[in-house]
Amino acid sequence: MLGTLVAFMVANPATSHALTAILETAGMAAALTLLRTPRPEGTAALLVSTDCYGREAGQREHDVKHAGWDALQAHLGAEFLYGWSLPNLQQWLAPTCAAWAVADVIIWLRSRAQRGGAVG
Repeated sequence: MLGTLVAFMVANPATSHALTAILETAGMAAALTLLRTPRPEGTAALLVSTDCYGREAGQREHDVKHAGWDALQAHLGAEFLYGWSLPNLQQWLAPTCAAWAVADVIIWLRSRAQRGGAVG
């Protein structure tokens, strides 16, 4: 079973990034809620999407350096999505969308709970 899961994650990196982002966002939002951080779900989604962007930008910078780009071009390309491959974009966009979707669901659930508590 574990071998099948690992094989799936390797074969479908954008999906595995998104699934991981869902867990990371929910867990981080729960921790930030316990710490009484303002807007914990948005903060969690921002941190997760930034982390995923950093991973993909770093990988892209590494890849283009090995393709012959000089260090400055590679850094600027990674920062501004210049020269990114479709898989790099997918592996950043999928978890970013997943993280913000989780944040939206948490916000929706919290607003419903607050309205339900005010009515009851």
